[in-house]
Amino acid sequence: MRPLTPLVPLVRFAAAAALAAAAFGASAQTTLRFGHANNPGEVAFDLYQEFADNVTKKSNGQLVIRVFPSEQLGKEVDLLQQLKSGALDISTPSMPTMNTLVPAFEMPSAPFLWRDWKEAETIITGPALQPLWDELRDKHNIVPLTKIWYWGWRNFTFSTKEVRKPEDMAGLKVRVPESPIWVEMVRGFGAAPTPIPFGEVYTALQQKTVDGQENPIPTIFSRKFYEVQGVLSMSRHMLQNNTILINRASFEKLKPELQKLMLDEAAAASAKNTVAQQGREVSMLEEIRKSPKIKIIDNPDRDAFAQKMNAVYPKLEARWGAEHWKRMRAEIDKLRGGK
Repeated sequence: MRPLTPLVPLVRFAAAAALAAAAFGASAQTTLRFGHANNPGEVAFDLYQEFADNVTKKSNGQLVIRVFPSEQLGKEVDLLQQLKSGALDISTPSMPTMNTLVPAFEMPSAPFLWRDWKEAETIITGPALQPLWDELRDKHNIVPLTKIWYWGWRNFTFSTKEVRKPEDMAGLKVRVPESPIWVEMVRGFGAAPTPIPFGEVYTALQQKTVDGQENPIPTIFSRKFYEVQGVLSMSRHMLQNNTILINRASFEKLKPELQKLMLDEAAAASAKNTVAQQGREVSMLEEIRKSPKIKIIDNPDRDAFAQKMNAVYPKLEARWGAEHWKRMRAEIDKLRGGK
């Protein structure tokens, strides 16, 4: 007689499949299209695919998410517009990119605003920003699967200029994203902001179309910007947070259990991303240090840079809405006062 042991995995698989079927029931398959701008080698690229795979698997195949990475469906701003119209179901814009729909979403990227990530995470997911999420839902038909996706502290790189204080940036052309907050910040430091699409940054640096750029360490490393820049100034001037958003109609057509599954998996992926991305900030900086091509300035005068923002914030506040800025700053003060 043959032993029965080899059948055990099959029995377990059948039981798991039965539980999944019982949980989600039998219905027609729904396919959602997920477009993003990240490339292989970046943490987000892998985690977005993992998120999609987990949703498909745990829904017992009822909900399939097709992922289109690397700007296959358009650049970040284009994807956001597709998300609003319903041409795309899911995307992952940064909060500053969302300014094209709700300008106040630039606020969490305000230079020298946060003490640490935990503080930012608490405020972004709390009541201070909820009116912005409500406006995104009601006016633009978009809701968050997760409001937080840690991207990292942004730092400047330059071709040759050793930048330690704002005055060192005078006259330099610095690539910035196509967002007012970056334009006003760089202008406030005395440099010339130069918007260039993200996919063209390496070539612009290589050809010296611009003198510098700014991004988180994992981006500087994975996109190899340090190969065509001679100076890295650890300004930590801005904390970048991204999101995972879904078209409201696409979300609301799903059964409640599928909605919960997507929210749970997005939260799990976000938590995993935070650990991974913060680890890469450390490890990749050490790899950059090994390059003989770049000099790292570890202690630029951050206070001097921060003081320059006193003249910039009023311009941005008018754009964001004074009530939004006041409410967020009050929550930050309250949080710090409670520590």
